[in-house]
Amino acid sequence: MINLNVKNPFTSDKIATINFTAKKEAFKMITSAHELHLEYPSGMPKEQRINILENLHVLLLQNKTEIIKLSVSEGGKPITDTKVEMKRALEGVKIAIQAIRNIKGEMIPMDLNSASKNKLAYTQKTPIGVVFSISAFNHPINLAIHQIIPCIAAGCPVIYKPALSTPLVSKKIIELIYEAGLPKEWCSYLLCDNDTTAEIAKSNQIGYISFIGSSEVGWSIKENLAPGVKITLEHGGNAPVILAKDANLNKAVPEIAKAGFYHAGQVCVSAQRVYVHENILDAFISQLNLQAQIHKIGNPSNENTLIGPVISKSALDRIDNWVQLAINDGANLICGGNKLQNNCYEPTVLLNPSHKSLVSLKEIFGPVICVYSFKETHEAITLANNSPYIFQSAAYTNTIDSALEFTKKLNGSAVMINTHPAFRVDWMPFGGQGISGEGLGGIEYSVQEMLKQKLIIIQQD
Repeated sequence: MINLNVKNPFTSDKIATINFTAKKEAFKMITSAHELHLEYPSGMPKEQRINILENLHVLLLQNKTEIIKLSVSEGGKPITDTKVEMKRALEGVKIAIQAIRNIKGEMIPMDLNSASKNKLAYTQKTPIGVVFSISAFNHPINLAIHQIIPCIAAGCPVIYKPALSTPLVSKKIIELIYEAGLPKEWCSYLLCDNDTTAEIAKSNQIGYISFIGSSEVGWSIKENLAPGVKITLEHGGNAPVILAKDANLNKAVPEIAKAGFYHAGQVCVSAQRVYVHENILDAFISQLNLQAQIHKIGNPSNENTLIGPVISKSALDRIDNWVQLAINDGANLICGGNKLQNNCYEPTVLLNPSHKSLVSLKEIFGPVICVYSFKETHEAITLANNSPYIFQSAAYTNTIDSALEFTKKLNGSAVMINTHPAFRVDWMPFGGQGISGEGLGGIEYSVQEMLKQKLIIIQQD
């Protein structure tokens, strides 16, 4: 049996050792889940699903202190932000309960022509089948909720594979789901390597795959799907923000700083590319520099820490390499640009890096904000849209005409006006386009993605 040592990214101390699931056992999980779906094609009764999730909400409240502490320990997100994540998770369970109540078909009008005379038609929604959820490291609490709870709500058996760097929180949450009353065969915890994950994802016994992670892995999984398997991919991005010359800097700068440095930039919709009108550039840079200085870096367990570690030393080294390459290629380093102890990186601001540099082209996934100056709005929009990543975008302006122009012309699955691109609530649709992914997240939307529609037509003689 192969073991996985889970380490605290800040201290590098080992916090747990857990066993990998053998490949043979992993495939047995898939087969058992598939057989369960065939036995119960409509899922368990909706009333039972609601009762389980209501019980889970109570148990999560009772265990929230332990879950928060565990999440900070394995993931490194500062405790203040982790408490917010826990609050979101609790809200997510409530949203899922309402989503169960919203599962419904519709009446299809008939008697509209001779062919449809004396016919009754309606649709039903039923579970799509086994869901294989493959998760990421950056939000251990909320990702477990988003990739497990909608499956329960939809009536689908689920197999959850956590990120190898943050497997403990989801393990605890699944234990609480069992305690809440879900029979264990409806939700399985799978800890396996990436090769085994890729093999399982090819199975024709799966009905749906929920994937959160890198675009390279996600698109590779899609290429190898069995025919008929549905997939939702949530990849990364390099979110653009435009500040028009009439933007309110007192509002915009703190929000952009938070959106760029939150969780050390390890968020798929972090503010990364910021295009600022030349008339306000100096003021913006001055204020953003100040924000970077007051964002305290350190131990994520401390309440006053705003930026914790990145997930690993390899991630730290990559971020620093990209920043140094950008500086060598002409970027002006405003602040930061240094590796610190405990896998921490200084909040960094780069001014006018080359549009061909890695920090401009790729997702940094670190506490780095790139600032570019522009003269004309159309220039900024063109630059912002010049990326294969399409996720959430933002613009700041006090002019309604400019705001409407940005909503029409900015690429994005969502466009935010006068708020930052990392904004999210869990009842809104959330998902990338282009290489950033396909399909929709958000609790209610995920539930709908995991349902299939059946049309019923009855001839009335």
